[in-house]
Amino acid sequence: MNPVLYWNAILLECSRRDFTRGFNNAQQPGPIRTSRAMAIVHLAIHDAVAFASGNPGAAWLSKKGIAHGVGPAPGGSVTDIIAGAAVVTLKAMYPRYGIYIDDSTGAVNAGRFAYGQQVGQAILDARAADGSDIDIATNQPANPVYGQHRADPFQPGQNRLGPVWGNVTRFTGAANQPLDPFPGSGLADYLANPDYRDDFDEVRDYGAKLRGKRNAEQERIGVYWGYDGAMNLGVPPRLYNQVARRVVEPLALNIPRAAELFAQLNVAMADSGIDAWHWKYFYDLWRPVVGLREEDATRGGDPFWAPLGAPQTNTAGPMTRTPNFPAYPSGHATFGAALFQTLRLALNTAPGPITLKDVLDVETHNSAPIAKESFSFVSDELDGIASDPDGSTRTRVDKAFDNFAEAVWENSVSRIYLGVHWRFDGIPRRDGENIGGVPLGLAIGSEAHDFFNTAPSLGGVVMP
Repeated sequence: MNPVLYWNAILLECSRRDFTRGFNNAQQPGPIRTSRAMAIVHLAIHDAVAFASGNPGAAWLSKKGIAHGVGPAPGGSVTDIIAGAAVVTLKAMYPRYGIYIDDSTGAVNAGRFAYGQQVGQAILDARAADGSDIDIATNQPANPVYGQHRADPFQPGQNRLGPVWGNVTRFTGAANQPLDPFPGSGLADYLANPDYRDDFDEVRDYGAKLRGKRNAEQERIGVYWGYDGAMNLGVPPRLYNQVARRVVEPLALNIPRAAELFAQLNVAMADSGIDAWHWKYFYDLWRPVVGLREEDATRGGDPFWAPLGAPQTNTAGPMTRTPNFPAYPSGHATFGAALFQTLRLALNTAPGPITLKDVLDVETHNSAPIAKESFSFVSDELDGIASDPDGSTRTRVDKAFDNFAEAVWENSVSRIYLGVHWRFDGIPRRDGENIGGVPLGLAIGSEAHDFFNTAPSLGGVVMP
């Protein structure tokens, strides 16, 4: 196996265990800490390959102008150098699993392994003061105002996740990618905005606990993309790494290209977590479970409305649950759009980047298949093993996609069918609008690609 994919598999297993009772979990809680951890591990692997290939200018450390003290690499196979970089960062991110992570006893060459550790430690040092060393959970506001995010009424006392995560240092550029206000923002009555009203009616009718207008396929879409910190599954960055593996495994990428691709997509998702959470707490918008119940029933509200909720996978007992952070923009939509944008650009599967129009065309059935982007994927939410809260085993679904834009669209609207997001949290209704996580994630994916592919890069490197 390509060593990049090998260590990626170890990383994903650490993340899975981190959200599974019975292990020493909660080391990287939530999607934001997880995305940062995954970026650090893959940056260490990427830079190990850059230094080992005699191409130090391609290293993230070099591109960021960070003093690191890493000298020329010892000769020989890069595998042990990658292992050293991966092990030291994995143990730093998931210290309670250190005993299970391979160390230098498995290395063919201890010197090369130690060199990889030096590279990995340089990455850890570079991120040590990035602003992430904070308590990411805080209390809700005591007296929330109209439109403001607050605790899920089905989870009284629910905290807030990540109010200051938007201040964490980004991995690529210094500035957050821009995002326009949500429809109705600034109005005393959000329903006066026709787009907010349309999205209000949609999530009420399609996202309710009782199916309502939601059909079976829409419910499948909602559950399929879940990964809301569930038992044995974890959070969205793990899901999107699984998707990336499914896309690239048949391509047999060489080590430098695989190292660059997985660094690029994980950095894009880490920056997505930072940017999405910056805007979440800038706009501080309530979730549908609050917004629908707060509006008067004569205006389409419902004081008794309950969402289908984030999937309670592999957990017994009935519960409807909404994530503990503001709605706008959707983290799922931002992470997913960033992932598929990096895949398209890195693999050169189409002439240009994914555009918002490409994604909107999926819903109107104007999206043409792209042979190089067709793939199928079995989500851990619907793998024939995962269970519903009533104890029943879910059916296995192997879902095929014709292009990456289709996956971006489905991932975004999935949150409507769970009742945990407004449509505009993910995607606007018209092209040209910088509203929601999809345009935000597409921009972040392009930014990450440009960063890594500015010469020198690993794209054309061939290892000895």
